[in-house]
Amino acid sequence: MNEVLIEGRGLKRYYHRGSETVKALDGVDITIRAGEIVSILGPSGSGKTTLINLLSCLDAPTGGTLTIAGRSVAGLSEDQLVEVRRGLLGFVFQQFSLIPTLTVRENIELPLIFLGRRPDPQKTQQVIDAVGLGHRAGHLPRELSGGQMQRVAIARALIVEPKILVADEPTGNLDKATGESIIDLLKRLASEQNLAILLTTHNTVFAYEADRAITLEDGRIVSEERQLSAATIR
Repeated sequence: MNEVLIEGRGLKRYYHRGSETVKALDGVDITIRAGEIVSILGPSGSGKTTLINLLSCLDAPTGGTLTIAGRSVAGLSEDQLVEVRRGLLGFVFQQFSLIPTLTVRENIELPLIFLGRRPDPQKTQQVIDAVGLGHRAGHLPRELSGGQMQRVAIARALIVEPKILVADEPTGNLDKATGESIIDLLKRLASEQNLAILLTTHNTVFAYEADRAITLEDGRIVSEERQLSAATIR
């Protein structure tokens, strides 16, 4: 059985708004293992963003327990959360956020510079090839399609060799066919690199291509469905 990378028990995130206590997350149990894709679904105000922020160490829970790669993160300061994230988590967002004056290769290597690590040209090429951009390494973002720019963003997340990839609406700016290709790429990466992938998307077909689809309402998990592929819901 694959390694448990994220384990939360009774997770809570409460906010105070005047005299009111807002229960953004109210007692969530969740386990995520290496090599699986888990999609998080829910309407606005359901707690989806709060849960993603906790599981990706962008915030800390106010109640319950949460371990990331075996380390407890409940009650950690922001500086301590940064240390947990460093080299362990990679992030892919709806907005590609590429530097327009840097080439594909340079954009991908940028996180290594922030981490104080010297880029390895061979490793960079392996990551570029893994996302299918071997023929675009020297191109600038303006010379790429939307799908290619998202592949650069994915490669940029992979260059630090994370164990957990957080993909927040990675297909939101893409057409259906391009979005499908990105989902297929994420599935392949999860399998080949044993990555745990947390996926948020408003496209329910894409969401149910994950190994598990978790739906939240009012800060609680209301359903958890396991799907093998999109074919199982057609």
